[in-house]
Amino acid sequence: MIMKYRKYLVLLGMGLVLVACGPRNDEAQLARLERQRDALTEEIERLKQEIAQKARPGVRQEKLMNVEISQVEKGRFQHFIQVQGTVESDNNVLIAPQFSGIVKKIHVNAGNKVTKGQLLAELDGSVLESSIAEVENGLKLAETIFERQQRLWKKNIGSEIEFLQAKNNKEGLEKRLATLKEQYKLTKIFAPLSGTVDEVLIKEGEMAVAGLGAVRVVQLSNLKIRVELSEVYISHINKNDLVHVKIPVTGREFDLRVDAVSQVINPQNRTFQIEMKIPNSEAGIKPNMLSVLTINDYTNDEALIVPLNIVQETGQEQFVFVAEQINGEWIARRRSIKTGNSYIDRAEVLSGLQVGEYVVTFGYQNLADGQKLAVVSGSE
Repeated sequence: MIMKYRKYLVLLGMGLVLVACGPRNDEAQLARLERQRDALTEEIERLKQEIAQKARPGVRQEKLMNVEISQVEKGRFQHFIQVQGTVESDNNVLIAPQFSGIVKKIHVNAGNKVTKGQLLAELDGSVLESSIAEVENGLKLAETIFERQQRLWKKNIGSEIEFLQAKNNKEGLEKRLATLKEQYKLTKIFAPLSGTVDEVLIKEGEMAVAGLGAVRVVQLSNLKIRVELSEVYISHINKNDLVHVKIPVTGREFDLRVDAVSQVINPQNRTFQIEMKIPNSEAGIKPNMLSVLTINDYTNDEALIVPLNIVQETGQEQFVFVAEQINGEWIARRRSIKTGNSYIDRAEVLSGLQVGEYVVTFGYQNLADGQKLAVVSGSE
């Protein structure tokens, strides 16, 4: 066998000499000799394996699986949930008239800035104006009669009943006048807060009905985000928890703290509400904008973490492959584990692994328990 091995080496040397001495442009001859060389190299490798096998009788040469491994360490594991919320305003007011009547004058347009108490619109109050004028005239006469009766009564002239009737008539007209003036005020629509006119829902000359919205005023300085969460998270979300907020339409992203957590479950959809106030520094955000919230609902600072993709399942069993070094050789061991939460590409391991062990992170798909490994990365 050794003589045959030497024979091939001689042939290989002669071939190389011929290449060196022959014409350099003889590509066909070069290709033929390269094929011969490759064949000789393959035969040499086969002979080496045969020699090694004879030197160790009964030992079967196994093919090693190339794998990458990673050491198990403790770290911080966090789980997040993503939900959609809506931007709302505590001061988003739809103002309705308290009196039904024809719209006489509108003093604002959408987009106008208004202050608290500013006149927004007027309804036709001509009937009330006539009634007020009539009562005012009657009150003047009643006051004159009362004053005369009062002077006569002080002089013991006239009857007491005449004096009381004059007094009652005057006081009755005063109360009626006050009532009419209050009713006349209801023909005016005033801003209940400072803000911006968002929309005007009435038109001059049309009928405005008491209780139906006429003008909407919005104050953008007190915005908040409200979101509904499933009841399963009610014990995981607390006041002052950090929430990452993204407003898709503007592209803005920022962090907020939870300001309020409802402790009552909505029986219709089994949810509870949380609220976050938006600071005034976050400009450009409007009521009813959609928001996407990322909420941290679980954190473990001492978790054993492995890549999620290496966790395999058969039925209800979860397992990974662990690389153990025995007498200088790496061996694959199938290890049953129990996982907790997972998020994106990481999984929390509750049992089955120890700190410092090596898990196979690449090449684990075709492994078998006890298989020898060739570790190409991660052993240091």
